[in-house]
Amino acid sequence: MTKLSVALYIFLSLCTLFLRPKRVEAIAKFNTIYQINYQVEESGNTHVNFVISQRNNLSVVYATDFGISVNETKLKNIKVKDEGIQITPDVLKTLNQTTISFPFVSKIVGKDKLHNFTIEYDTTDIATKQGNTWQIDIPRLEQDENVSDQIVTLTVPPEFTAPAYIDPKPDIVNGNIYYFSGKKVGNKPISAIFGKTQYYRGKIIYHLQNNEKEKVQTDIALPPDTSYQTVYYEKLEPRPIKIYTDNDRNILATYLLNPNENLDVNLDLVIKLNFNPSQTLTQPSEEYLKKNSIWNFDNSIFSSPELKNINSPKSIYDFVVDKMKYDYGKINRQRPVRSPAAESLINYVSAICTDFTDVYVSLARRSGIYARELEGYAISENPDLKPISLTQDVLHAWPEYYDKERATWIQIDPTWANTTRGIDYFNKLDFNHVVFVIHGSQPEYPVPAGGYKNGEKTKDISIEPIDEVTFPTPVFKVQFIKQEGGELLFSVSNLSGVSYFGNAKVNSDTFLETSEQIMDIPPYSEKSFRVRSKKQPFISITDLKVIIYINGQPYESTASLGSVTAPGLILAGIGGVLGITFIGSWGLHLRRQRQKTTLYR
Repeated sequence: MTKLSVALYIFLSLCTLFLRPKRVEAIAKFNTIYQINYQVEESGNTHVNFVISQRNNLSVVYATDFGISVNETKLKNIKVKDEGIQITPDVLKTLNQTTISFPFVSKIVGKDKLHNFTIEYDTTDIATKQGNTWQIDIPRLEQDENVSDQIVTLTVPPEFTAPAYIDPKPDIVNGNIYYFSGKKVGNKPISAIFGKTQYYRGKIIYHLQNNEKEKVQTDIALPPDTSYQTVYYEKLEPRPIKIYTDNDRNILATYLLNPNENLDVNLDLVIKLNFNPSQTLTQPSEEYLKKNSIWNFDNSIFSSPELKNINSPKSIYDFVVDKMKYDYGKINRQRPVRSPAAESLINYVSAICTDFTDVYVSLARRSGIYARELEGYAISENPDLKPISLTQDVLHAWPEYYDKERATWIQIDPTWANTTRGIDYFNKLDFNHVVFVIHGSQPEYPVPAGGYKNGEKTKDISIEPIDEVTFPTPVFKVQFIKQEGGELLFSVSNLSGVSYFGNAKVNSDTFLETSEQIMDIPPYSEKSFRVRSKKQPFISITDLKVIIYINGQPYESTASLGSVTAPGLILAGIGGVLGITFIGSWGLHLRRQRQKTTLYR
């Protein structure tokens, strides 16, 4: 009998499992069934067990070797059994990959003969716990002519809540056990999110320095609210001279520094991340469709034939994920300099997170899709799988696009989709992305938290998961400022550490019209509110009690409403009227006197 030796290799890239046999014709003559069990433990460890049955379709073919390469680095307790016989495999670990290979002990020869073997190990790269939420990413088994069927079982601790997201949908759910058939899984990874909200407590230090001989004002960027996150500033010391929002809704705090002064600003905050984005009350600016020195989509590279049909958010995402290659050594080789998107696309084999993001934003804007860049803090348990590329502290960059149908901004992460080889960061984002700044109008301003240094290498950001926290309700102070023509001007101060974005309204009464406007008030800041008057008193000044409803709550202030005509003109007008009346009356009196004199003469 002629025996043909065949080696079968399974390549698992990060969290994505690929079956890639050597291109030997005989290897296609097997029917292989996979039963893959993932047992998630409360500690975050996942026990993975492959039960593999391989049937020979020919009598002259058998396999002698087997191997898997998994893009996971935190593997331990690796065990291999061939027909029940323990085998010591060869294990090779590289930057972001572990290869397990071994020769078969049993030589199973003969048509329809079954060869059964198992591979099992423990890993912390499958399940990630953050506070009270869990994210699970199960690698995919790429379809191959040798694979006749696969069954995947996911078992989670009974304490887990119902998943907020799971894709694909399981065929059967039995308590805390989820069953997936080969037809349902196909070559897709399985992703699940347990929990709908996640809370973090953070501490951020901003190092400010004035080397000038004069006083200077400088701004720092505080983490803002987004469609996915809400921020509560527990403490901000020292307080700035003002806090305001820019066109991208970044929250900026202004400080006045004396000559040669060094100042450390300390921010304690709580961040709430939601799995589902909230709707946006305002339409995006046309600024988010414009090109600039970084998002230079007018470059000829963006007119190449391969980009002809790349014009939707998903097709752009798929193109960037498949085209760009993450370069793990780029950060270590040199201090990254922000390159224009065209250059990033040309040098696609050496990309970091800003390159992925800039190419996506440029392609989106070229296609008429509103897009921006986000920079912030990424919580990564394994930087080899989910790298954080920015050099300041442990920052990361990712894009967002505006979904017109859902009327909100959708955050995505093509970088991590690339490095994890298939994890879906388009249809869902995890709880590991905290936004520090939004770059829409300008690609490099403002500087995110972690970028305010005094020349020393310091760790200025601490973000830790916590249990649920009740955020305070915004509290306001309303104060009358002055009258401007037919309008009353009020100051609305936000006394709380949470932002308010919503309506403020005054109802109609005898003197005032209904006045309503959208108020965007960051924590510890103030905005103006104008109330239109129906009529004004003619001469005197009238004191009015004005009630402004903000967030459904009434806030009262006393305002002084006077005539819109200048006092001098009023007096002059009154004098003129009185003078005319007097002259007219005197003339009438004279005429009457003459008439009387004439009649009775």
